[in-house]
Amino acid sequence: DFQDNWLAGLNQPQAWESFSSDELKARIQAHGLVGMGGAAFPTHVKLQPPSSKQLEILVVNGAECEPYLTADHRTMLESATELFTGIAIILKILSLKQAYIGIESNKADAIAHLRQLNHSENIQIVELPCQYPQGAEKMLIKTILQREIPSGGLPMDVGVIVQNVSTLVAVARAVTHNIPLIERTVTIAGDCIAEPQNVRARIGTTLQFAIEACGGFTQQPSKILLGGPMMGIAQNSLNVPIIKSTCGILALSPKLAEIPAEHACIRCGSCVTACPMQLLPNMLSILGERRLFNVAKEEYNLLDCIECGCCTFVCPAKRNIVQYIRLLKLLNAQNNK
Repeated sequence: DFQDNWLAGLNQPQAWESFSSDELKARIQAHGLVGMGGAAFPTHVKLQPPSSKQLEILVVNGAECEPYLTADHRTMLESATELFTGIAIILKILSLKQAYIGIESNKADAIAHLRQLNHSENIQIVELPCQYPQGAEKMLIKTILQREIPSGGLPMDVGVIVQNVSTLVAVARAVTHNIPLIERTVTIAGDCIAEPQNVRARIGTTLQFAIEACGGFTQQPSKILLGGPMMGIAQNSLNVPIIKSTCGILALSPKLAEIPAEHACIRCGSCVTACPMQLLPNMLSILGERRLFNVAKEEYNLLDCIECGCCTFVCPAKRNIVQYIRLLKLLNAQNNK
């Protein structure tokens, strides 16, 4: 009806402190919450670890280390009270005693703001080095807790659960006011956007509409990305919706999005040095060219790759290393069906 009115029972205050752990998880599931840092893994599933895994610590991901993206930064500044409520809810669900909020040092205003509002001895705000890919779960845990996740493992294997700051704000809204996940903050930026900014957009809003709300294009972009410049996915249409995991929309000119000619690997080792997971991206790219996913998986730890793009960025031969790795993972997934 275009009146934008809430249905009965929605957006109403809830006395969540009296809810049991199961009731809280049920509410999170019913309101459609997923990880909003990019993975979109269902939040309620993440909150139900196997009985063999003993969780000890909640790590809150406020690193947001990709260039251009500032959606989580704005969320920390503008929704800090809800963020702390979301943390309290997760601590209650999992019976945890300690939480760490990891924020990179270039977000000094967010660090100061959260420290001013933090009144819990169980929550620590940790200033992190400004280094990509600091926001990856494994990097975040290693930097904050000096715990290293084993090959093929998950954060729960070292007693940790990681939640993105935007996810926790959504948790607070779902539990305290019965609000489903129907909108999120999105960074709209790039050298082709007239008025780069963060917007609060409804899930389902098209890229076309969102970009027009930011003044449209200053020039015809060469590439549109959902996400950041390192891990974002290129789009072939503006008639694509913003989804729950859309943290950014980038419109890049030919100058920034030029795809150079690819050459054979020269065995320089630059990608090996740059890889934060201590893999051999040079070999993975060669195996990707040859579609040898079994060798890549069994001998070169293919599934440990977090697809951060560092290898592709530094490669002097301009090889599309991450694309070859994604192809291998796709072949692996198809093989497992």
